[in-house]
Amino acid sequence: MVELYHFWSSVCSVRCRMALEEKGVAWTSRYIDLFKFDQMKPEYLKINPGGIVPTLVHDGNVICESLIINEYIDAAFPGPKLVPADPVKAAHMREFNKRCEDSFDSIVKLTIVNYIVPKLRNRHSEDELKLWASRRPLKYYQDVHSRAIRGEIGDQELAAARADLQGLLDEFERVLTKSGGPWVTGDFTLADVAVAPYMFRLQALGAAAFWSAEKRPRVNAWYQQLAARPAFQKAVSWPDESGGGYEEVGLGAAKRAAG
Repeated sequence: MVELYHFWSSVCSVRCRMALEEKGVAWTSRYIDLFKFDQMKPEYLKINPGGIVPTLVHDGNVICESLIINEYIDAAFPGPKLVPADPVKAAHMREFNKRCEDSFDSIVKLTIVNYIVPKLRNRHSEDELKLWASRRPLKYYQDVHSRAIRGEIGDQELAAARADLQGLLDEFERVLTKSGGPWVTGDFTLADVAVAPYMFRLQALGAAAFWSAEKRPRVNAWYQQLAARPAFQKAVSWPDESGGGYEEVGLGAAKRAAG
């Protein structure tokens, strides 16, 4: 039995849903509503002490961290191989994945300020939000959530986050130019899966102009091909099981794109 503990709009959850769909793996959804702080419930902390999503459970074996989960999915199940057989290409795939992870903080800051905190404030009092933030098991999330709730992630820090993501996209353009395309290593791999939800999130945050055909033509072509893949469409269109959506904070474009 394959179970994925996930949340609908979590970028790391999107990664793992996409990998499962690309491999054709049948899986059972275990929905963790981050806006209700399900990730902090004792029963979930037993399997993921960090209180983050996603978590994969395969026949009772627990795997955490999205990039590790995806390599496990590729190794454990039949279907198209998502890690190159060529060790050089596999190394380049992992190098690119690491570069994506280096920009995770930037995605988190833009997301939490523009999307997560406004939605949390529709559901919880300020005192509740501060209390939950202080209880996050991982210091990184405890810090960034607390600072966002207190309004301490300001324009300068957000501008630096956008600049970092511009740098990632510049590198993405260079990598695609070097590989000859259409994908990061030439063939479709977990590198493309790793960056896919970042691009979808940027689109949701109104930053699709970052990879216009004029500005970054290879990234633009990559995204057009990515958006046509059934696994991507299914991964990003997972419903918000709480009944909400991006539209509550003016980000309906992403929801429509996913539909």
